[in-house]
Amino acid sequence: MNQIEDRGADGSGTGVRVLARGLAILQAFEPDNAWRSNTELAARTGVPKPTVSRITAHLTASGYLIYSPEKAQYKLGTSVLALGYLAASACELTTQARPLMQQLADDHSGSIVLASQDGLRMVCREVCHGRGMLFGLRVHPGSRLSLSRSALGRAVIGAMNETERAKLLAAIAHAHPEHWQRLEPEIQAAVRQMQAHDYCIAIGTVETGTNGIAVVIDMPDRPHAYALGFAVPANQVTAEHLAAAIAPRLLEIKHRLERDVARRSPE
Repeated sequence: MNQIEDRGADGSGTGVRVLARGLAILQAFEPDNAWRSNTELAARTGVPKPTVSRITAHLTASGYLIYSPEKAQYKLGTSVLALGYLAASACELTTQARPLMQQLADDHSGSIVLASQDGLRMVCREVCHGRGMLFGLRVHPGSRLSLSRSALGRAVIGAMNETERAKLLAAIAHAHPEHWQRLEPEIQAAVRQMQAHDYCIAIGTVETGTNGIAVVIDMPDRPHAYALGFAVPANQVTAEHLAAAIAPRLLEIKHRLERDVARRSPE
């Protein structure tokens, strides 16, 4: 049973309650995605039947549910299955990337991060620190890094199409007007580097005195879904070393992960 409690009688949070009810209805098809009527869904979720009827109508129109007129019942649609595939592929990607990341971090005594964009931030999905490191980045899974200042974020910006990039750069300029005069040329240089080499290098970013390099990982139908970056204290590794020694390894991991994900993707 996925019963939910209706809170906020003053009407605040209405959108959140509707979303929660919609998710509860989708979860009510566990464990076998059997056909279910509005009456059954109301009983399993605790949501009033008239509300269930309205929500299932919207979910059907959006492709999240399939409706059978003969049965007068619903089951999960392809949109939900696609969401499940995306979540599963992200988990599989992290699992597959982890040993490759750890090996690179150990070989070059650095920190390597797998991240994805969330607005003007990059969210760290996996982090590996080299076992021989004296000083590691203060990041962990769940940490948020600046999109505009990190090599990870700049790689994503550089991989975008011109329309998408222009919209994002306008948002960055609006959010950081006091830093934009310095940030813009640095970001544009990273864009040119991504276009020329499929990686970009950021000097003295993320944390003061840190040099980083990053590539993007494309998922089927989702370009630049993730960024993979390597960072190390600036006094240990130069930008030239990052380009010569780290870039080929990052690109090798990128291509391997993209090939494996494409191989597992549904037709």
